[in-house]
Amino acid sequence: MTDEADPPIPYADRDGLTGELAAAVDAYERRMGFLPNALRLYMHRPELLECLIRLNNTVMRDPAGHLDRELKRRIAAFCSSLNRSAYCVAHNSNTLASAAGGESEGWGYSAEDIDPLLDPGYEPEDPVESACFAYARAATLDPADVPQEVLDRLADTLTPPQVVELACLVGFWKMYNGIHESLGVPIEATLLDEDRSV
Repeated sequence: MTDEADPPIPYADRDGLTGELAAAVDAYERRMGFLPNALRLYMHRPELLECLIRLNNTVMRDPAGHLDRELKRRIAAFCSSLNRSAYCVAHNSNTLASAAGGESEGWGYSAEDIDPLLDPGYEPEDPVESACFAYARAATLDPADVPQEVLDRLADTLTPPQVVELACLVGFWKMYNGIHESLGVPIEATLLDEDRSV
């Protein structure tokens, strides 16, 4: 197994977490199968850790969501690749590849299923998915210049709640990718052998 890089600052002590936040971190670890290094850095600011876990859960897996969870995970991988976030590409790819069922989130994707999602030109055949990925691409690359044609396709194929959820999904990954890459969060040793380069 490949050695994991050192973090830019020391990881925080998990023992300082209590109550609902400790339970939320435990649930995150069970779902992922390991404790992400990003969370180990966020623990320096428990208030931010709590907010980011809640935002992640709401964007990606809220039962009240209007977009399919598998589609959102595929878009997350796509956006992370466009944002050149090796850390988040590794995480999203691992989640897609993990077996479905149990406490973890997984979809049972093969490398052949995941690799196209990491291509900036990825174009699904389904019209709804195609509209979602076109928006994800445009909003990730230049959020101030999303073509009207792309917005019109969204309005023609998605409901207003789905459009808002998609915009928040893309924006969330822009933020998350930026935080993780700018901090140089090391990819966990358990994921390093899953080569998903960006």
